[in-house]
Order: sequence, then C-alpha cells, then structure tokens
Amino acid sequence: MEYKCSNCGGELQFDPESGKLKCPFCGRVQELNEQENAGQSQKGLVDHEVHEDTSASQSGMKAFVKATDGSTESTEDLVVYECPHCGAEIVTDKTTSATTCLFCKTPLVIEKQTSGKFAPKYVVPFEIDKKRLGELYEQYIAKKPFYPDEYASENVIDKIQGIYLPYWLYDLQMNGMMSARGEHTITTRRGKYMVTDHMVYQIERGGSMDFWKIPVVASSKASEEAMNAIEPYNYDKLMPYNPGYLPGFLAQRYDQDSDTRAARSEERARESFESALTSTMGGYEGLHVTGSQIRRALKSADYAILPAYLLYMDYKRDQGEDHVIAVNGQTGQIAGNIPVDKGKRNRYFILCFLLSWLILAVVMIGVFMMID
Repeated sequence: MEYKCSNCGGELQFDPESGKLKCPFCGRVQELNEQENAGQSQKGLVDHEVHEDTSASQSGMKAFVKATDGSTESTEDLVVYECPHCGAEIVTDKTTSATTCLFCKTPLVIEKQTSGKFAPKYVVPFEIDKKRLGELYEQYIAKKPFYPDEYASENVIDKIQGIYLPYWLYDLQMNGMMSARGEHTITTRRGKYMVTDHMVYQIERGGSMDFWKIPVVASSKASEEAMNAIEPYNYDKLMPYNPGYLPGFLAQRYDQDSDTRAARSEERARESFESALTSTMGGYEGLHVTGSQIRRALKSADYAILPAYLLYMDYKRDQGEDHVIAVNGQTGQIAGNIPVDKGKRNRYFILCFLLSWLILAVVMIGVFMMID
C-alpha cells in the first residue's frame, strides 16, 4: 500500500519530529487515523508478488543481481513486487514489510507482510530524524579521532537506513533458590599473639521476580550484539501497531517465532534474577555460588517492531570483518565497531614526536643563549 496526500496526491512519509504523516511536496501534515479514515481509495496495493520463486523470475532476476533496496544480496531470499505508482519491479528480501521504490522513490508498505500472523501488536515510532541523527553521529565520531574517512559523517548519514526491526517482547516470571558459601576473615590481637579467625557460612536465598517486555530480536539477519548495545527503548511510548508509522522507512517481519527465541528471553531474565539474589549476599570477602534451582514461567510473548538506523560497512583495509553502525531510532543511542585508520594514527604520533623534539630543541637553544 502507499499513503497519498489528500492535498496534492504526493506520497506521505512518517515524520519522526511530529509523529505524524507528512507530505514532502506540499508540507501537509496528517494524523495517522486521518489517513485510515480516508479509506482504501488512497491506497495502491503492492503486495501482489510477480515471482514467488526467484529461480523462475526471468525478467526480475536478470535485471537485478541483488535487492533493489539493499536489503539482501542472497538470491534465494529475493521476491519481486510491482510498484503501484510507476510499475517498476521492486526486488526485495522475502521478510521485508516496508521499503521504497528505487525508481520513483515512493514509500511502500507490503500489506501481506504486515497482516495475519505477521501483524505486529505494538510499534515504537521513530523519534530521531536524519538531521538529528547527523548531529548525534558527529558527537559520537568526535570521540574516535582515528576513524577512517569512510566513516565520516557525510559518508555515513547518506547511506544509513532507518528500519523497523522485529522483536518479541516477553512477559515472564523467574522464581527459585540459590545456595552459596560465604567466607569472612578477622585478625585480632590476643595477648602477644595475632589470631586469625576464618569463618565459612552457608547462605540460602530464594524469591521470585516478574519481568515485563524483555526484548529479543526476531530476525536472523540482525546483529543481536549491536541491537543489545543500543537498548533500552522507552516502552512508555509503545503504541498499538498502525501501518502509517512505516512509510519512508524499511521494515522487516520476523523469521524466528516466539518459541525459537524464548530461550534467549529466559537467559536474559535469569541473569537479572541471579544478580538480584547475589546482591543480597554482601559482607563477605569471598562468595562462591554452590548451586541453584531456578524456574521460568512464561506468561506471554507479543510481537512488536522497534526503530533503528543500521549501516553495515565492508571496510576494505580490515579484511574478514564487517563493521556495523547501529542507532536507536527512538533515543539516539549509538553503537558501532569503528575501525582505526592506522595511517591516520601513525601520522598523528609521528607529528607529536616531531613537535616534542622541536619544542625540546627550542628550549635547549634558549638555555644555551642564556648561558652565553
């Protein structure tokens, strides 16, 4: 589907600053529910597949060797759609649920990928736009003086893409017991002797904790390490899903169901529960956990899409490792494994070395002149 401006007929995009749909042509701002109430006459369907099996795609796959929206280069994951605006073939990943036509720049929502079992229950809307993103990235990269030129702001901001990533939000309860051995040593003077008492204590702790909306990324293509690094999201702004939040951004549906990712939610909850139990075992010089019996009770798992800006960089001078820049699309938290430009670093230290010697030489000349 595409979202049309009721004023000029232009393609609406979600505007993070206002939290509404905005026309980039005439500037008209529309509420999301206003677009929904306008009916289907303003929506052109894009979710009719031209080719389900990419091996049978004679026109699309000959024209494109990878997705036109850059979502993947794996041909077995590609699906071809037809843009309802210009009729061009859009080649995209089979899990993509929102994209932009490469040819006419129309923002498109693939309804088939956001309905039925793939319909999210919640969405956290983008709050960081490209302008604000540029400001945040400038501050971030300023702390990394030896970054390669490829990672300069003007190069990154033009390439980085805003995308709604699929998550499972788990509600669960952890309960159980933990046993530990605590050690405490006291040295006192008794007459003319120093006596050391070494005491060992058996410690038992138990309890339960409720966890709400533990986020676990539900896409096999997303870097879980990077996604964890840009958490947390503010769930106070968690909204019921509306496809109007998607135009202008990419979006993916899940390819890992809630049962598949449940173990990861338990792992995260267990770490927090065990940490809470051990935090009550203070006052010992040595603490050794000897056993635990912890159980999980899963209450629910809700499907949500959360906003992020992502850019995968293939840094040619660092072979064998891809570098990812990830930004929380709501809070602006940035994480990235920025490589070091060794040439820039070496030139800096050589310059510092030469300047040090120059300063030393000037000082020594001044000393000799004073002696003379």
